Amino acid sequence: MAFYNDFFRDISHAISPELPKDLGDMDAHLDFILSKVTPYSEDLREEKFWLSKRWKEVRDDEGFHEAILHIFNNGGEYLLSLDGNVAKGSWKRLNQDNTLILELSGKSELFDMEFLNSDFLILSKHGDQSRKGLRKYFCLVHEPASRSRGRDLDWRNVMEKFYNIWRDNSLSIWAWVLFIILMGLILYLSL
Repeated sequence: MAFYNDFFRDISHAISPELPKDLGDMDAHLDFILSKVTPYSEDLREEKFWLSKRWKEVRDDEGFHEAILHIFNNGGEYLLSLDGNVAKGSWKRLNQDNTLILELSGKSELFDMEFLNSDFLILSKHGDQSRKGLRKYFCLVHEPASRSRGRDLDWRNVMEKFYNIWRDNSLSIWAWVLFIILMGLILYLSL
């Protein structure tokens, strides 16, 4: 089964367009990718996708070299690890919305969920952050998915991996189109 998954993934990558190289910063990459992958997103109500996991923060800042982990535990416990130093806070889901309130050191922030699956949690802080010169998105990657061959991926490679969600799922559409055309051809030739 793994062979077929790899085979179809390779085909989807071959027939799907590459991630454009000239998008600029990580926010621009996320704008481009989110418009394609949103249909494949889960919901914050589906807690198995995001609770009790180590989420590594990814940034495109030149001077960003810290290892920042975010852990959302049951019962609203939120842990922030900065290079192994842990601060404790809390999280709360706002009603039934895909919105999180994070509290840490007496400061509360409101985040809207933009995308969620087992490897990516993309949030945006409510309001226009670009006016304040802040980044638009809060990009979290499940820690094992943030590595390849034992090394941490840089933000561009993480964006490529995020884009692959669309590429891998777009194959199913192409596969169905190809299947229908093939079946039509077989029916036509059999008459």
